[in-house]
Amino acid sequence: MKTKKLLLSMLLCAAVAVMTACVDTAVGSYQSLMTESGTLLAAHTSRSLNYEGVLRNPVIIIHGIFGARLQSSADEELWGTFSPKLPSRKIMRQLAFPMRSGVPLSQIKDGSNAFAMLDTFDVHVGNLQLSMDGYKPLIDLLQGSGYVLEGGEKNLAGKIPSLYVFYYDWRRSVADNAISLSKFIEEKNTDLKKQYEVHYGIKNYETHFDLVAHSMGGLISRYYLRYGALPLPAEGDPNPIITWAGAKRVDKLIQIGTPNAGYLDTLLELNEGLKLQAGAPVYPKALIGTFPSYYQMLPFPAFNSVSYAGSGEPVDLYDSNVWIKHKWGLANPDCDSDLEWLLPDAKNAQERRTIALDHLKKCLYSAKRLSSMLSTPDPKDSDVFQMIFVGDAVETASNAKVYQDGSLEVTRYDSGDGKVSAVSARSDLRDPDTKGAWSPFMDSPVNWSAVYHVSGAHMGITVAPEFIHNIRFYLIQFRTNAQRRRTMKD
Repeated sequence: MKTKKLLLSMLLCAAVAVMTACVDTAVGSYQSLMTESGTLLAAHTSRSLNYEGVLRNPVIIIHGIFGARLQSSADEELWGTFSPKLPSRKIMRQLAFPMRSGVPLSQIKDGSNAFAMLDTFDVHVGNLQLSMDGYKPLIDLLQGSGYVLEGGEKNLAGKIPSLYVFYYDWRRSVADNAISLSKFIEEKNTDLKKQYEVHYGIKNYETHFDLVAHSMGGLISRYYLRYGALPLPAEGDPNPIITWAGAKRVDKLIQIGTPNAGYLDTLLELNEGLKLQAGAPVYPKALIGTFPSYYQMLPFPAFNSVSYAGSGEPVDLYDSNVWIKHKWGLANPDCDSDLEWLLPDAKNAQERRTIALDHLKKCLYSAKRLSSMLSTPDPKDSDVFQMIFVGDAVETASNAKVYQDGSLEVTRYDSGDGKVSAVSARSDLRDPDTKGAWSPFMDSPVNWSAVYHVSGAHMGITVAPEFIHNIRFYLIQFRTNAQRRRTMKD
């Protein structure tokens, strides 16, 4: 009898526990396993979001490759509206970066320019026009966090802008765009000096900015922080020392999915052409091969991402002779049918090939110098807070082998965001396959202040809950050492 009562009591307790779990609330609970996708704003947070004044650094959003609309010198849109078919050859010829023998890449101009960030992009399917989000969620997030977009409704109502968009010609070199970023920041600093004097009565206030940079934008930002407006060195000149010239204007750099050690898809796309997404048309490899920026995001040499089948020897991706031997990219003779319309003024196939190989060599040289300059370890004399949001939930091409006929085979997919591996984003130099001494701790040339791993794809990181929950805190409520010193001085 007692045994039956005990069993009955245990069953009742179990039933009560199950019922309690079914109506569980996390409020006041030590044991709740509930999770939430949203967030609640604490009183401090709400007040911080509504704060306006010099203690809030303005933010500059810097997009990644393909992230700006481009137009020709005749204001004809070259990039930003898409359809199931390729653009006309005329449009693609203007979209191509000019190839001019004997002229340095930095001196080549074609009149085309970036005129807006791709906050949304248009897709035309027959008579149907669709608008899809690009960087709009990121802009909306920051506007909803109290930032005033330059040229936006709040700004027009007399508010001081605190959110800027830096759009650039993503075809060009990282260094070229860092020079443009430097000019942009100096212009905004000059403008804000005037506005701070009018609104706050503070004269000659030197503004410090926070940079939020996606993908290639992170490379531009890092180059700017280290070298300011310095161009890439000429062939034969040594690498410049890291002066932190841009750091005098920046308190925080927050990167999102930046390929700090390159990414393998650049090599694949330079050989196969570019497809933006499933079902989209393939942009010819000869066209993609004209963009200097593409080569600068090839996998960095220290990671040995590409090796020869059989021997395992690393492939020197910066050696133009390797490209010629394997018939890669612009060095592939089958590109001539596309070079014919890309270079209409060339007299014959031999002249077209000479121009294309000259361009290839210049692009590879610029990539080699950039990777060397960004792979040098950070000196420890900068107070810039450097953090990155890294995608780690999508299989991402990370290693490949090259066969005798020049063909490429992806041999490893690693944790990443679908484009950039987590290892590359962190610029983590450890070799997981080494048979020698190995450390469990990250080894990076970047002095990271924080690294956050996010369950998101390359663009999806910007809408992931982990990103949204943390970026507002670090931008608005987290004070760097440099900010702390300035506050105490004031």
